[in-house]
Amino acid sequence: MPTADPPKTLTEPLALVEESRLALQGIRGALIDLFDAVGADPREPQEVARRFDLNRNLTWKLSRVVGATDPLSALQHLPGQAGLELAVEAFERAGAPSNAGNNVRGAMRSFLNVVKEHAGDREQLELTLESMGMLAPDAASLSGREMAFRGNSSVWGVQARTRLTMMMVAPGAAEWTHDYVMLTGLVGLRRLRPSVRWRLARAQTHDDKGVSLKTDTGMEEIEPKAPGETPLVVHSFCSPSMPTLECRPTADGVEICLPAGQVGNRGAFDCYMGYVYRGIASKPGPDNLWGSAAAPITLPVEELVFDLIVHKNVRMPNLPEVKLYGFPHGGPDGPGAQTQDNELPLPERIVELAGRPPALATPAVPGISKMAAAMYTRMGWNPEDFRGLRLVIRHPPMSSRVVMRWPLA
Repeated sequence: MPTADPPKTLTEPLALVEESRLALQGIRGALIDLFDAVGADPREPQEVARRFDLNRNLTWKLSRVVGATDPLSALQHLPGQAGLELAVEAFERAGAPSNAGNNVRGAMRSFLNVVKEHAGDREQLELTLESMGMLAPDAASLSGREMAFRGNSSVWGVQARTRLTMMMVAPGAAEWTHDYVMLTGLVGLRRLRPSVRWRLARAQTHDDKGVSLKTDTGMEEIEPKAPGETPLVVHSFCSPSMPTLECRPTADGVEICLPAGQVGNRGAFDCYMGYVYRGIASKPGPDNLWGSAAAPITLPVEELVFDLIVHKNVRMPNLPEVKLYGFPHGGPDGPGAQTQDNELPLPERIVELAGRPPALATPAVPGISKMAAAMYTRMGWNPEDFRGLRLVIRHPPMSSRVVMRWPLA
């Protein structure tokens, strides 16, 4: 008695990745043989274009495909079938044997079969691999993150050029405690609709489970405040044109919000907020195994600059662990909602900044070195006792939280 065909299963992620990698490696290998057959150097795309009367953009793409360190990284530079055929025919006219050209054609057909089976088209395959963290965004094309930034900017009517999060950590006055300075900023913040009102910052301190931490001193302002002034705003760092921000107390802290107002460049400004927290326990406990700093991404930003400035006497690995958590269902954005199920791929890596004190200057955050100097002075710290770590993320996904964490000693 004949049996029914087994039901089709969903594409397995590893099969998609490995079959794509093998197919792209097949194209690379065939192209290498084709170049070799005519004595052409793929590392010299301009010379190849001149010699074989080909478009320089096409030969540049072929050069990137052949020279890719990982076959998957060749995908974004691989010409279409028509472009590849033009190159093969030009090489054949120059004397390449037919089997060398046919091998390239056959490898391309195999790759297109993989694309059809697993994704339907190349655009969807690139999107899938990028979502899995297997494909770095190409600087010459729009990544999924950049498209999301543009779309969210349009939908929500607000955006910023740079999000800064800077945390400074040093030993506290009491044993087994740390003192923290947190400075956050939005550079080039602008509304795209006049009616937009938006939460810009939320000041909280939590243990690993999301329970609010309390100390004897509590949260301190970075700069003195007159009666009625908006708390936490560091006016000396902000643009003179910044509008009056709204303040909303919460159960575990305070929120600072952008009111409705002018749109575009005329309404753009830089805004900085921060606080000092002294005496946070640095000794591990059942619900507090990690020290951490977090950068919530609550509006569309082009770039995140996340700095961790650490005193030499704070016990911490050379490079802390980095996690990117998404909040796909909305709702809480505290540590209690940070789960492995919601972790997103993060190809970017932390780098250690040069110098003691660390060299912080970056065009993404004008005046950042002066801000850090003001923090050292505010806390009475010696800048030469600190080292700096930096994570930069282009177009970080909205409704997410970037966390640097380290095990408490």
